[in-house]
Amino acid sequence: MSAKFMSRRQLLKGAGVAIAGASAAALAACQPKVVEVTRVVKETVVVKGEEKVVEKVVKETVVQEKVVEKTVVVEKAAEVKILRIHWRLGGVRPHYKDVMAEMEQTFPGVKMNSEEFPAGSAEFGPKVGAMISAGVAGDIVWCAIGSGSFQFFAAYNALAALDEFIAIDKSGFTLDAYFPRVVAAMRMGPEGQGSGNLYAIPEVAHGTYQCLFSNNDLLQQLGLPLPPRDDSWSREDLLDVALKATSEADRRFGFLPTTGGYSEIRHTTLAFGGELMSDDGKKSLIESEGVKAGTRWLHDCFFKHHVAPLPAEQTGGSSQMFLGGRLAMFQSGTWGLETMKSLVKDRFKWDMILIPKGPAGVRGGHLHADGFGVLAASKYKDLAYEFCKMITNEKYVRRYAVEVNGLTARFDTYEDPKAREAQPFWKEIKQSIEEADEHLGPANLRKQESQTLIKALFDPLWVGDEQPDDAWFAKTSAEWQNFLDKPRE
Repeated sequence: MSAKFMSRRQLLKGAGVAIAGASAAALAACQPKVVEVTRVVKETVVVKGEEKVVEKVVKETVVQEKVVEKTVVVEKAAEVKILRIHWRLGGVRPHYKDVMAEMEQTFPGVKMNSEEFPAGSAEFGPKVGAMISAGVAGDIVWCAIGSGSFQFFAAYNALAALDEFIAIDKSGFTLDAYFPRVVAAMRMGPEGQGSGNLYAIPEVAHGTYQCLFSNNDLLQQLGLPLPPRDDSWSREDLLDVALKATSEADRRFGFLPTTGGYSEIRHTTLAFGGELMSDDGKKSLIESEGVKAGTRWLHDCFFKHHVAPLPAEQTGGSSQMFLGGRLAMFQSGTWGLETMKSLVKDRFKWDMILIPKGPAGVRGGHLHADGFGVLAASKYKDLAYEFCKMITNEKYVRRYAVEVNGLTARFDTYEDPKAREAQPFWKEIKQSIEEADEHLGPANLRKQESQTLIKALFDPLWVGDEQPDDAWFAKTSAEWQNFLDKPRE
């Protein structure tokens, strides 16, 4: 028969022989081993009455006991995946530690590494940007549209698009519980911010400087009306009460409006119908009538009416003046609730309402939002995406609302009875998010620089070194235009 083909009988016969041989070998391996050992021994004999020591070669059969062999299996250690997250100094909330701990528990082998930057949001974007350029950045990054760090990262392709992760997510995750306009703010595309891919999942949202805080005990002692919660006050009503609450003899001031950088000044100019730059972020509008009216209203609060303390008169800052009864009302954002809770507590009755609308029919201010994105260079994008989901989920965002200041990007938080009970100003917070104007920044993406430049240009007005006349507006507009003409960072 050809070697290529075998009958079934031959095949079984061959297999039987092979199995028998293997079985015999296995049995033999299990039996004690018999070996022959040759030894040399010494023995004493008597030869012709004389004892002699002689050597003999002796062969013995020795049975060796069975040797038990053990195989030790060493498992390969699980890979430790270190997820590095970058955020600004002071921005790490107490509950964030619980988020990181849950992440490590949910995904074995993951180790979270928190990295804060001491310069705060002013230098946050450039610092992380430099790390990205050097190839030493981590996996997750906090970013904000207010400081411009989000726009900076997204425009320079430092963030991974999250739409594809959400599309294949089997956990049921959606963006349905987040304010649509806040989600849109975390998109960047060919048409600018608000279009294109999603690059961060939002956590925090708020309108800027839309709130009026009042010392109600003080106002009642002075016989003055309390700021109403029904939007019936105008800016003129606010100024009238501020004038009556001001007392030079008692070194008491009625109202401190917000001043400072781009976001602060834009709040007031919007209320008076003025915009600091064109919609495309390329042209200065500082000489527009609305900007002039808003700026002059602020200036009058300090100099004409003197209801607001000059910088040199703000002993201890606005918070300490408010606490000491030397400031009846002041303007801030909803984040001021955190200060009120920790500083004022229950020392006196205070309140927060949305600031009265201006002549343009709006309060002013624009939308700010913070979120978390996945860095495009991350080796663990899927895990980084899971962290971004976790830190912005309903459980942790509710904790942010209850434990911190209520500024959340999820509207389902404001529908939670427990969150409402813990945060009595939830209605005003939600309304500020819905009413705030859209965020507008320079086309060259130098948002943080725009913030500091406007402050440098406008601050001389509040100390009396400059006057808000047409000449000042023309000079300031020219400097602002020079900045807007700068190339992208």
